Amino acid sequence: MQIKGLGWPPRSRYLERGAAELSREARTRLAWFDYYESRGRKVASTCRHFGISRQTFYRWQRRYDPQDLCTLEDRSHRPQHRRRPT
Repeated sequence: MQIKGLGWPPRSRYLERGAAELSREARTRLAWFDYYESRGRKVASTCRHFGISRQTFYRWQRRYDPQDLCTLEDRSHRPQHRRRPT
């Protein structure tokens, strides 16, 4: 008998791949996606449960890659290009 998954690795697999090395904020975001997948992919209930806006959830969903958990870490807010004074 073969058990078919729901399309995402179980929580224990996340920990095997280095989730223990993530920052607290990244682990919180990982909890968002675990909850989202376990509740039938319902964004509204996930956002209500964690007290976040849908805009925030969708922004992190675009960045999230289950194969690379570092995508849940904060990015730099530093400007990439500066204008030279004339």
